[in-house]
Amino acid sequence: MFRLYFYIRKIVIRILLWIIRMEFKKKTTMIGTGHSFYKGAAVTLHDGSTKEDIILHDHSEVWGRVTSINHGKIIFHDWAKLGTRSTIEAVNWVEIGEDCEISYDVVISDNNSHPTNPADRKYYHRTPHGSDERSHKHSISAPIFIGDNVWIGQRARICKGVTIGNNAIIAANSVVTHNVPANAIAAGNPAKIVRTDIDKTTTPIFPLSKESK
Repeated sequence: MFRLYFYIRKIVIRILLWIIRMEFKKKTTMIGTGHSFYKGAAVTLHDGSTKEDIILHDHSEVWGRVTSINHGKIIFHDWAKLGTRSTIEAVNWVEIGEDCEISYDVVISDNNSHPTNPADRKYYHRTPHGSDERSHKHSISAPIFIGDNVWIGQRARICKGVTIGNNAIIAANSVVTHNVPANAIAAGNPAKIVRTDIDKTTTPIFPLSKESK
């Protein structure tokens, strides 16, 4: 009985992953090979966005949710990964560099998701769900650029207008509101630089890492 249960479960998961892959194939531009998706992955296009607005390069992995609004651009470069339950929302531009590892429950949003003016917020609150006034395209936005080989810890939040340099680490639960330089570690709310030059102050432990250093 248990063997049958696990066999059926395995088949159901395979079907689910196939459905998810077909959805991404329909709604994103997949370049190259090796793309990977996990159950819970989702893609949404709002306010005129098309599959050309979300680009997934070789071996990119999506385990969370990506949303393009009003032609906001989302770009995953080679081997970039978005973790489980993490979300990326773009009305402007979000770009994820090569070998970037984004953990679970991370939020990356290039906009405020609501008006700032008090009168606008009151009007927004009283308009029906699904109305144009509620679209995030009306909120303040600025592009986000995340460099190559950046690691972002669980439950971090990357806010609009932020650039994170190559090889940086964002600690868990951090809220990043300002740029983070390459080879630095940022932590806290709001995030502050707590360590720099990690490419020079740490020693590779894997043979291939030593060769590429």
